[in-house]
Amino acid sequence: MTNKNKIHVTTRAAIIDLDQILLCKTTDLASNFYFMPGGHIEHGESAENALLRELVEETGSNGKIKRLLGMMEYSFEPGHSSICHNHEYSFYFEVNLDNLSYGDNLPKLEDNIDLVWVKIEELLNLDFRPEPIARLLPTWLAQTSGSSFHSEMKLIIKESS
Repeated sequence: MTNKNKIHVTTRAAIIDLDQILLCKTTDLASNFYFMPGGHIEHGESAENALLRELVEETGSNGKIKRLLGMMEYSFEPGHSSICHNHEYSFYFEVNLDNLSYGDNLPKLEDNIDLVWVKIEELLNLDFRPEPIARLLPTWLAQTSGSSFHSEMKLIIKESS
């Protein structure tokens, strides 16, 4: 199976402190980009448990999930492609970290990413992936109840014969 046919399910954290959001920045690519902490959900693992596991791996901190912000379906084609897949379903949660705040020294636990704090309003000025989250996230954070689903895929309705 080629990368163009792979679908991944991921979970991501919106970690906000003051007006800053904690992001990961790739460090090993020709064109580095930003993304939210988190990662792939393993078989048999819940989205929440996967996110908490990934946060320990990437930040060294335990987290507490506050709420589900939204879910998104996204295809990296025809825009940027991913190294390992081209289509994903992602769960986005608002999370508090136990012992990591804006202004703290950020750990470097993975060779291919740096952790960085960025002003939320700067997301639209970054090479942020997937791109729609940069504009969706402020809306999701402002909601006081419920969560949202967003799809970048075109709805195709087939008529039955």
